[in-house]
Amino acid sequence: MSARVVIDSVEFARAGEQLSGVAPVGALARLADSLFDAGGELKFELTGGSDSRQRLKLKLAVAGSINLQCQRCLGSLAFPVAVQANLLVLTGEAGGETAEIDDLDGVPANAQTDVWSLVEDEILLAIPLAPRHAEEQCSPAVNAAGKPAASPFAALAKLTQERSKN
Repeated sequence: MSARVVIDSVEFARAGEQLSGVAPVGALARLADSLFDAGGELKFELTGGSDSRQRLKLKLAVAGSINLQCQRCLGSLAFPVAVQANLLVLTGEAGGETAEIDDLDGVPANAQTDVWSLVEDEILLAIPLAPRHAEEQCSPAVNAAGKPAASPFAALAKLTQERSKN
């Protein structure tokens, strides 16, 4: 497994540095509850710089695919990831830079900024709250033998029919 990438966000942005790499989906722990499985990788590119008002910023692009858990059928749902984010580095030097962030999200200045955490934050913001296939695309539930499982309501329907006969 690759090592986590850590940067000094202020120096990275000031120097206009660029970094690209791959974050394994399985290493993004906060994302785990939304996933069907932890397979795959996300490619990222991080670029430092400043905006027209000379505020330090990080531009993050993330691409790849993750397998979310469909909330309708509980099966695997391939979700393409294509995220572009502009992150204002909040240094506190500009005195009120948070008042007019415009279209930028802010991240606190930190000498130990974990790039994978930035990637994970953006993915968490991009995924749907309740991901699901279109109704006709959902696979039926299967039992341990790999055969379609009986509906939990089938037994209830049978009881209801028996009661109505009596």
